[in-house]
Amino acid sequence: MKPGKDILNVLSIIFVLLGFINFFYFVEAFQYISAGILIVIFLCTLPKLSKVTWLVMAAMFVMGASLFVYTGATARDWFLAVLQNRNLLMLFICAPMLSLPFYYQDYQGELKIFTQVKVRNVMGFLVMVSLFTHFISVLISIGGLIVAYVFFKPFVAQYNADDFFLKTVSRSYFSSGFWSPAWATVIIYSTLPDVQWIRVIPVAIGFSAVFTLISLFEMNREIRRNPTGFQLAEPPAGLQPDKKKLNTMMFLVFAMISSIIVLNLVTGWDLMLVVSTVALLFPLLTALLQKFFATYISSVKNYYGTSLVKVREQVALFTLVGFLARALDLSGAGLVLVNLLPDWLHNTPALMIAAIILIMTIPGLVGIHPTTIGITIVTVLQPAALGLTSYTFALALLTGWVVSLMVAPFSAVALILSGENGKSTFANSVLINWKFTIVCIVVFSLLASIVGPLMG
Repeated sequence: MKPGKDILNVLSIIFVLLGFINFFYFVEAFQYISAGILIVIFLCTLPKLSKVTWLVMAAMFVMGASLFVYTGATARDWFLAVLQNRNLLMLFICAPMLSLPFYYQDYQGELKIFTQVKVRNVMGFLVMVSLFTHFISVLISIGGLIVAYVFFKPFVAQYNADDFFLKTVSRSYFSSGFWSPAWATVIIYSTLPDVQWIRVIPVAIGFSAVFTLISLFEMNREIRRNPTGFQLAEPPAGLQPDKKKLNTMMFLVFAMISSIIVLNLVTGWDLMLVVSTVALLFPLLTALLQKFFATYISSVKNYYGTSLVKVREQVALFTLVGFLARALDLSGAGLVLVNLLPDWLHNTPALMIAAIILIMTIPGLVGIHPTTIGITIVTVLQPAALGLTSYTFALALLTGWVVSLMVAPFSAVALILSGENGKSTFANSVLINWKFTIVCIVVFSLLASIVGPLMG
């Protein structure tokens, strides 16, 4: 590994350690050291970004810096703005560790055999892809999309269902955003003090289920219109999946999510800090209990040499997103968002929710990262000012976040899929999802307006 990469990896680890220390024993100097580390990572990452990403981030910085200059912000304000998303950045750095226990044994190989033996028709295959992608994305976010795409792509030709596979794997990833502790959406629970992740989980899982069912229903209808266009897969003879390994994998998923819930209930810590803690401790504990310590060590080395490098762009982007959100908040410019929502919407929650979703979605179509808008909205808007309860507002933000990323042509998902299948980012986002997006806005605006007030 080159020295420069090594230094940046070490700085990332130091940043996480300082974040944990400052949470329990606050030291003012550590604030500035942490901000300095983020600035170094940001500057070193810039030359490696794509032109589009670089231009978008440059525009975000110019806007945020201009607002700070206009308001006469102090040097301390600038530094603290860099740290606006510190807990979220810690989550991004630590989150890849969550996947380690799922590589101690060849669980993916057993799933491959299960797919070949048990799933013969195209809808069964799409359901299998959907469930796998959703749950692995809940654990490792964007990494789950990559794993699922690479894992299932070789089987698609068996069913003659390329377009349906693309829709399923991408939408199933997005469905995890409703409740995954590894998504940036967890900032909603940190910013809205009246909203508890534990209380939202059942509803969010329900939203994920509805989201997935709508998608599968749409594809099933198209398949029924052309029943001869899809073929049955022929299972290889003599293969049977190892049920013990599959059960172990499911238990690991349950144990990991349960540990996050329990730690969140017992400690009352910021959810992002809880997930970071579990990401660091859970792989070690499972390795010791399963006697895979040597595998754990090699996995940690791989995390250090590969995952930390890959996550650097996310760290740079979300550092700037927090910087801009803080500038909008301090300057009051973010209140312009309130003026985009007319007063008459206050008396119609469903329409207000739809308007919030559209405000989060439309900027993403022209290159503004949806997460920038999401973090800005959750930072500067107050639910009461919109005529919404805190939980209704949270559900609106969750839906808006998922939908905006789904149709954003410059999102990480669109770029990853384009790299895999060679299609344009527009083909992998807007073109395959625009009709589905309209349905989701209508359905979830109504659901959130009904369910949100019942939650308190």
